[in-house]
Amino acid sequence: MATTGARFDVRFDDAEFYLGDPNATFRALRETDPVHWYEEGKFWVVTKYDDIKAISARPEKFTSERIGIMMDLIAHREGRDPQGYQNRGILFMDPPEHRAHRKAIGVRFTPSAVAKLEERVRQVVGQIFDGLPDGEFDWVERVAEPFPVYVFAYLLGVPEPDWSKVAGWATTIANVGSGVAEDSDMELIFGEVAPYLMALVAERAENPTDDLLSMLSQVRIDGEPLNEIQVMTYALTLLAAGSETTQSLIAGIAACFDMHPDQAQKAFADPDVATNAVEEVLRWWTPVMSMARQAAHDVEVRGVTIREGDGLLLAYASANRDVDHWGPTAEDFDVTRSDASGHLGFGVGEHFCMGAALARREARLVLDEVIKRAKGIHVTGTAALRPSALVHTYDRLPVTLDYR
Repeated sequence: MATTGARFDVRFDDAEFYLGDPNATFRALRETDPVHWYEEGKFWVVTKYDDIKAISARPEKFTSERIGIMMDLIAHREGRDPQGYQNRGILFMDPPEHRAHRKAIGVRFTPSAVAKLEERVRQVVGQIFDGLPDGEFDWVERVAEPFPVYVFAYLLGVPEPDWSKVAGWATTIANVGSGVAEDSDMELIFGEVAPYLMALVAERAENPTDDLLSMLSQVRIDGEPLNEIQVMTYALTLLAAGSETTQSLIAGIAACFDMHPDQAQKAFADPDVATNAVEEVLRWWTPVMSMARQAAHDVEVRGVTIREGDGLLLAYASANRDVDHWGPTAEDFDVTRSDASGHLGFGVGEHFCMGAALARREARLVLDEVIKRAKGIHVTGTAALRPSALVHTYDRLPVTLDYR
C-alpha cells in the first residue's frame, strides 16, 4: 500500500470532525498530502478540485457499484458489502447501465420540466412564508426542511396530509447515508418508510397519475420494467437526495448571509446578484460534502498508487475552496464571484445531480420570497449544526427577518 505525507489526527468518517473546522484540515491536505491515505478508515481522501473532476470522469477506473457514499466506505472497511447493493438505485450504477436509467428518469428534472413546476412551487413557498411569525423562528424547522420535502413529496405523488411526516423521513434517510444511523433509524426505514412507499407504488401501478411514482412504475430499461423494490429504492433515493441537498442549501443561504452581511446586502439589492449568490452558497457552503468511489484497477493519481478495490472519499467541500482552481480568494464568500457556478456542489461527471435545476429553482424562490418581504435575515439564537459526515446543514437555526 502506497502512503504519502504526514499523519492527520482526524476521523474523516466521524461526524464530530465536521462539527469542528474541517476546512482547516482540508487546506493542509491540499497543500501537503492531496491524495491522503486515511489509515483508520482504510480509504483515500482526495481533496483537489482537478483530481476529483478527473476521477469522477473515469467511471471505468473508479466505480460506484459498491462504494458511492460515506456509509459504503465504512462498510468496506469492516469487510462487508453495503446491504442490498444490487438494488440501491441509480447512485450506485456505472455506464452503460447508469446512462440508461438516467435517460429514462431524468426527463422529469430537465430545466424545461422544472420551469413548468414554478407556479406550484412558488405557491408552496408562499404558503410557508405566510405562516411565519414576526419574531424569532427556526429557519430549518419552518423553511429549509419542509419546503424541499413538500416539493418532492408533491412530485412523487405523496398525499398532501402526509407531507410533514415525509419531511422527518428524509432526514433519517440522509443519516443512514452518512454512516451515523442508529438502529432506530434503520427500523424506521424498514418498518415505516419502505412499506409506505411500496403501498403507494402498488397503488400507482394500478391507477397511474402524473407523478414520479407512476412514471417509475411505467419506466422500461432495455425493455424491462423496474420491480417493486427498485421503484421503492428510487423513491427513497430521490426523496433524500432531492430534499436534503436543497434543505442544506437553503439553510446555508441564511447562515452565509448572517456571517457575511456585506454580501447579503449586495444580494438583497440586485436580482442578478441574488441568483449568483445561490451558486456561491453551493460553492462556499457545499451542501453535500463528499461522495465516494472504488478503484476498479490499480491506478495512479498525483503520483500515488491506488490499488484495485481501495475506496476513495471525494471531498467536494475541499475542492470548492482549492486555491489552484478558485485563486487567492477561494476562502472568501463572494456573491459576485464570476465563476461561482463551476462549483462541485452538485457533484460532477456521470453522477452530476439530476435534481440540480430543481434545487437551484427552489433556493432562488426562497431567496426571492425573503427579499420581497424583508430587508435582511439574521441568526439570533444558538444554532446547532447537524452531526453528519455527508450533509452540511443545521438541526436548528434560529433567525429573525427584518420585515419591510
